[in-house]
Amino acid sequence: MIESHTNSWKFVPTAQDEAWGLFVTAISSGQGPAVSIPGSWSLQYLVRGAVILKVPGQRRQRVEAGDVVLLGPANHSSLVPDPLSSSHIHRLDFAGAWVERWDHGGFFGALPRVIHAGFDENMLGLVAKLVELARSNPPSANRLMGGLLSHLLARLEVAARLGSGTGAQRQLVQDARHLLSDPTQDHHALDSVADQLGVSYSWFRRSFRVQTGQTPQRYRLQQRLERACQLLADSSLPVGAIAVRLGFSSQSYFTRMFRKETGLSPSVWRANHLRPER
Repeated sequence: MIESHTNSWKFVPTAQDEAWGLFVTAISSGQGPAVSIPGSWSLQYLVRGAVILKVPGQRRQRVEAGDVVLLGPANHSSLVPDPLSSSHIHRLDFAGAWVERWDHGGFFGALPRVIHAGFDENMLGLVAKLVELARSNPPSANRLMGGLLSHLLARLEVAARLGSGTGAQRQLVQDARHLLSDPTQDHHALDSVADQLGVSYSWFRRSFRVQTGQTPQRYRLQQRLERACQLLADSSLPVGAIAVRLGFSSQSYFTRMFRKETGLSPSVWRANHLRPER
């Protein structure tokens, strides 16, 4: 290791690391995109927010949470912050004969490539183990990281080949978001959303979580509380009436959930945010 900062590490591979065939040159985990090391491959896993991918001669592409960007060693592209969104990215830079062989075999396709991996627990677990190895730096750390990295890249290649998170599944989750945000929908029966989408509830719940990082229940609650904030600020409806309109079982339950999310009761939040009538 030649450099270590908070949640950011750079490595100098030994001759044994290079002979092993796959080694890490840098790892970081934090806000916003980072500049990759020249000559290295780079895997950037966006777990919150959004960034913009700039490719010379092409239109800019928005990259969102759950997407993985794979950049090659001869890369002239860059990730830049999205001015409308903060972000958190896990970045792995790496090199070696193994990845060059996989590249020659066409496993990852044309680069740069955006792969809709979603919030795959296995991938995120592998990233967490890589960060922990970088932090603890045991003997022969780079060869241990190389083993984990090969597993991560294999999962990523399968996701790219099978189109994980694309097509029908992504459209289903998009349709589900619209239904869960619709105030006229039944607030109590999430299985009715699955019925409208024509899938089983277990498949719907699993797909929704993989794509968004949230359960349908959590997403729907956030949507209802955001709508509650709008009604509190823009209307004179009593708190109890807002709770009923948004499908909460009682005013006390609504107040408890609102306080848990915002840190304030609905009445105090309204007093701080009420917009004057024009």
